Formats: sequence, structure tokens, C-alpha cells
Amino acid sequence: MTTAGKVLSATVRPATVSEAEQLRIAPGADLFDLHRLRFLDDLLVVLEHNRLPLAACPALAGTDFNSASLYATLRAADPPQLPRVADYSVEARHPTAREIELFEIGDTMPMLVATQLTSNQEARPIELTVQVYRGDRYRFRASITNQP
Repeated sequence: MTTAGKVLSATVRPATVSEAEQLRIAPGADLFDLHRLRFLDDLLVVLEHNRLPLAACPALAGTDFNSASLYATLRAADPPQLPRVADYSVEARHPTAREIELFEIGDTMPMLVATQLTSNQEARPIELTVQVYRGDRYRFRASITNQP
């Protein structure tokens, strides 16, 4: 499958108190805020909202994420930011008016919403992401292991 992305907005803004708490940065610290659409074979699959502390990777603000990889940009940072662990939750809900417009769907299409907080190699949060998937274009699978 061919992947593609379309940036809806990419800005630097102050972190809210809630974002700062989750990312363990000061409220009002510079936050890179990225909204984009992600496609597989020209089909819209996910609306993604990424928020990252700009101090972790200042290059984020000048990168074109229509073609660049977010994680490749983080790995190229100085010092490198290596995503290691993500806390991930998924829930189903009805679409918002904006999602109905972007996904070109009716208001009864279920949406799967994934929230992810990713930490780097030093166990420091570096990314807070919300991904909204069409319910008929996403399946979550996991392997659960019981450690002795």
C-alpha cells in the first residue's frame, strides 16, 4: 500500500496546563502542534493530532510533514529522541461535524479514537497524539504476555 499525508496545520503554540502535565513540561512552554490526514492508497484512514515539546526537537517547526516522517525527524534531533514506550488507549464514538466533512461520512459511522502518550529512551514524554479512524478502516490488535 502507498502511504501519504496531508498537513492541515503545523504551528508552535503555548502548551495548555493539561498538555504540560501530560508531557511533563511547563505550562506555556512551546509546543509543536500538528494536524494532518493520513492516507493508504489514496483512501483517508486517520485524522491525526500530534503535540510535542518543541525543546525536544526544534527542527519540528521547520519540517514539511506532507512528506517527512515525524519519527525520522525525532531520531535525527540533537540529541536524538528515540520513541520507546507508548501508553495507548482506544475508544469508539460518533463522529464530530468536522470529521463527517473530512471523512465524507454520515453521522452514524463509528469512529475509533486512539490516544497515545509516547516516551523516549530516557522515559520522558515526547509526544501526545490523538488519532481518529473511520471504524471500517482500522482494527486494533495486541498480544498480551504474562511475565513470570
